[in-house]
Amino acid sequence: MGGFCLLYLLLILLMRSGDVETNPGPNTAESTVSEMEFLKLAQNIPPSYYEAVGISLGIPYAQLQAILSEKLKNYTNALLDVFMKWNVKQQPPHSNKRQLLADKLREIDLGSLSDGLLKGPPIPNSTGEPSRLHESQTNPPSAESQTKPLSPELVERCANDFKFKYRSTLCKIRTDPLNPASTVPFDDIYTNLFLQKEHGTEKRMLDYNDILDLKVNGEFPKRIMVQGEAGAGKTTFCAKIAWDWVEGRHFSHFVWVLIVPLREFKQHTIGEIAKSYLAKSNPATVSQISEYIRSNPDKVFIAFDGLDEVSSKIMKTESCESQPTDQIQLQPSQPSVTSSEACGSSSEDDDIGLVDILCSDQLASCPVLVTTRPWKAVEIRSDGDLMKLYTFIHVEGFRIEDLSVYIHKYFPKNDNKANRLIQFTLENNVISEYMAHYPIYVAMLCLMWKQRDKQKLKEMKSMKTFSQIFKELIAFLKEHYAQKEVKKVGSPSLIAFLNKIDELLGPIAKEALNGLLENTLVFDEDDFKICPESKDTACRVGILSQEDRIPADTDTHERNSHVQLPVFFPHKLFQEYMAGVHLASLYESDRNEFNRLIEQVVLPRKEEFRYLLYFTVSQNKSIATNVMKSMLQVVYRNCLNINKHLPFIVDVAFESQDPDVAALVKDRLSSLAIMLTLSEGKPAHTVAAYAFIGPHLVQNICCLFIKTFTPASSHHLAEALCSMPNLNDLSFCEVDVTEEFYPTLKAQASSIQVKTLHLDDPRDPTPVTSQHLAEALCSMPNLTKLTLLMDLPEEFYFTLEAHASSIKVQTLTLCGTQCPKPASSHHLVEALCSMPNLADLTLEMGLHEEFYSRLKAKALFIKVKTLKLGAFKCPTPAESHHLADALCSMPNLTDLTLDKVHNDIYSTLKANASSIQVQTLKLHLDKSPKPHTSHHLAEALCSIPNLSDLTLHGEDLTEEFFSTLKAMASSIQVQTLKLDVVKSLTPASSHHLVEALCSMPNLNDLTLNGRFLNKEFYSSLKAMASSIQVQTLKLDVVKSLTPASSHHLVEALCSMPNLNDLTLNGRFLNEEFYSSLKAMASSIQPHRIT
Repeated sequence: MGGFCLLYLLLILLMRSGDVETNPGPNTAESTVSEMEFLKLAQNIPPSYYEAVGISLGIPYAQLQAILSEKLKNYTNALLDVFMKWNVKQQPPHSNKRQLLADKLREIDLGSLSDGLLKGPPIPNSTGEPSRLHESQTNPPSAESQTKPLSPELVERCANDFKFKYRSTLCKIRTDPLNPASTVPFDDIYTNLFLQKEHGTEKRMLDYNDILDLKVNGEFPKRIMVQGEAGAGKTTFCAKIAWDWVEGRHFSHFVWVLIVPLREFKQHTIGEIAKSYLAKSNPATVSQISEYIRSNPDKVFIAFDGLDEVSSKIMKTESCESQPTDQIQLQPSQPSVTSSEACGSSSEDDDIGLVDILCSDQLASCPVLVTTRPWKAVEIRSDGDLMKLYTFIHVEGFRIEDLSVYIHKYFPKNDNKANRLIQFTLENNVISEYMAHYPIYVAMLCLMWKQRDKQKLKEMKSMKTFSQIFKELIAFLKEHYAQKEVKKVGSPSLIAFLNKIDELLGPIAKEALNGLLENTLVFDEDDFKICPESKDTACRVGILSQEDRIPADTDTHERNSHVQLPVFFPHKLFQEYMAGVHLASLYESDRNEFNRLIEQVVLPRKEEFRYLLYFTVSQNKSIATNVMKSMLQVVYRNCLNINKHLPFIVDVAFESQDPDVAALVKDRLSSLAIMLTLSEGKPAHTVAAYAFIGPHLVQNICCLFIKTFTPASSHHLAEALCSMPNLNDLSFCEVDVTEEFYPTLKAQASSIQVKTLHLDDPRDPTPVTSQHLAEALCSMPNLTKLTLLMDLPEEFYFTLEAHASSIKVQTLTLCGTQCPKPASSHHLVEALCSMPNLADLTLEMGLHEEFYSRLKAKALFIKVKTLKLGAFKCPTPAESHHLADALCSMPNLTDLTLDKVHNDIYSTLKANASSIQVQTLKLHLDKSPKPHTSHHLAEALCSIPNLSDLTLHGEDLTEEFFSTLKAMASSIQVQTLKLDVVKSLTPASSHHLVEALCSMPNLNDLTLNGRFLNKEFYSSLKAMASSIQVQTLKLDVVKSLTPASSHHLVEALCSMPNLNDLTLNGRFLNEEFYSSLKAMASSIQPHRIT
């Protein structure tokens, strides 16, 4: 009996360990496997197991590959097909398929799926349908996962714990890193951030109060990516969300809001993170929390802060819908880590990994927001499937008005001090343009402004770069701490103490670099066990921070033993600065290691390590030169697009503030044609960098959609443009410069080298600024092509007239939405007639009668050869007569395009046609000419003595037009004719048109848009084709031909004696056309057919 008991116990142990399986039998599980179970299995099997599963189930390898190919390499669908084929093959029908399949899965190391399968089919829900099979149903359930769901009271208790957590930590802001008592309530310091939402290729301003009104296809987006540069306010943005939820404002309709700083929780799951926020007495378990989130995704809002602060690359091998969790990979950079170590893959079967949430494989309907620096966002954007899931928002920091608000909040009881700092910030061009938008730099300025003496404040005014302000801040923090220990300013003991601080911070800088390379941003005390004094000093100085309390999720056993309190830098920029200090020190102490790190680690990941490079090259001249040589070699060695990589190069050179580095860049790049594109997304830092490197590098500048110019930046922009010796092409598109731009441009216009200028200012110039603009344009020595897209006041035209004789413009385009007033029209004509070099003129605006009458009077004096008139309104009859008279009197006009002309113009044009010099004419007929005006139009065209190239485009042309054209066709001089008429011709018109074409003595190039051609046209063309002189024919057949028309067309083409170049758009050519063409192919003349 005892032996039997031992054997029984052994069997139980073996079964629990998974080495022996009992026969399920009818009472433990069904013997069949449902299609739903096969689907769930297919979804949960990694693609790498595909061949193993198939071969195990007896499917030949070749057939497996064929199935995979048929399913377009969708492994889930392929596996499902494999299971279906295996299921059909099982004989006899009553065999235990569940046990057989489970055994096969276990043989290929898929034991957990095997266990889940043996537990039976899904339990039907109340509707009788199978319930959803979660991971918890395919793995042995833990005791915790079998606990009851959270009660409503416990859900509320958790919410209150989360709010307490945010009130006591996240939503309290310390204004002085050295003074714990400087913590202030959130509302006392928070200032609105400038947000923009991506909309197609542009960005639109987004008010924070409207963020919950965002819609994508009618719904609030489930994944939002918030990107911003370092220090732009991303963490503050998350804190604002938490605070509004705590206070019952925005986000209050969510039961839970979970803010997750990824730098602290990259090895945790969402359930573990939420649990760590709860009070110690809260009985909610990780499993219960996860299940609540999973079951109520619309009631929970999750914000992940700092995606760039985890090392792994988020990617999917297949779309979320078709791939199991195993296929969502976090590809680590360096060093290599497993997915679970990298960023919160599930540590429990029923918990939810952060990666799965980010990829939307878990909690797809739960709204999730993620913040990151721009370089990390590229990883999401480069994955087509992931990018579709995300809506992109940009946090741009402070606008000027926000800056003032923040500074006044920082100095609530000292308006005087606040106003002086605001004035200093606005007057210091570098700070106002390149730093004042970033809350972290403003906070640093406020802290230094509060503590620095007058001499030090004066020195601050010379700061130009991020590195300089950080260097100044670190020096301030060290001095601030040292003076607490050694009171006597400037004494040898104070200097010695400062040197001691520098020495102690050396190991901190080394650890900062090591952590940065491994993307470790939160350290344990043990990381500093060989230099505890260094760690303590860094904390006292304010370069490091350390938790002063045991985390709430630490269990009782750990509390009674030694607990590792987290150590971290106040902001990632602090770590990057200290890492730059250590990396720079290696240049002297270990040159080989320095070069290895720069060339093999930092530059290959340069966007990730942008600020590390900034802070490294700023340490000394030799280091900056060495790094810049390496960067330039990489560009040339790899034949990279220099225009793409140049902004980064000049940014790094600018941070060095070394003239020799600037000279090096200029020397290497001076032979290249550099185009600089400035847009709302282009950092002002880059603009300053180009100015520092040397303006002669840039030949083309394109400014796009910039709405944030300040008076200072407008002034500096104009100065910079005028100082670039090789700038040939300048374009402003939707650029909203301030009034200060124009007087500066006027003052320095004689030195600007621009040849082509395009100005599109959404905020039209004022009377004063328009005068400055006109004077500037007339003073530019090389300006030959000018485009102005704006509504200009009378003062502009008056000034332009006064200085027109000195303008060098040869090609001019003026486009506006408003009709110039009579006085403006008068000045405009006078100006145009006084421009000595004007040969090409385009006017796309509503024009006043005064313009046309004055143009008629002054037509003999205008030099224009090419004229395009694209009016926003059709001229009146009187205006049309004046225009026709003017056109016929222009002595040099050879190329004319008219859009939206009045019918009355044709009679005048006919009367004066013999005097017009036009050789190329394009007419866009806005309305169908009336019969009598059609007659005038045809007569005019046939009477223009030099007309060789004619384009007619319009809604309809009447029968009278074609009959007159036919009657006078022998006198028309046209060699190239393009006809594009929308409405189909009448049979008579078709016949007249063919006769006209065949009677034109010089016509050799003909283009016809076939939508107005009918069967009469093709039959007439066939009959008269032998007399047509056309050599080049382009026919766009845009409607189906009848069989007869197809035959007629082929016969016509084969009968044209001079046709040698034929282009047919054959979308609607039918079988009859091709069979006829085949039959007559030997007689067709063209040498080239397309």
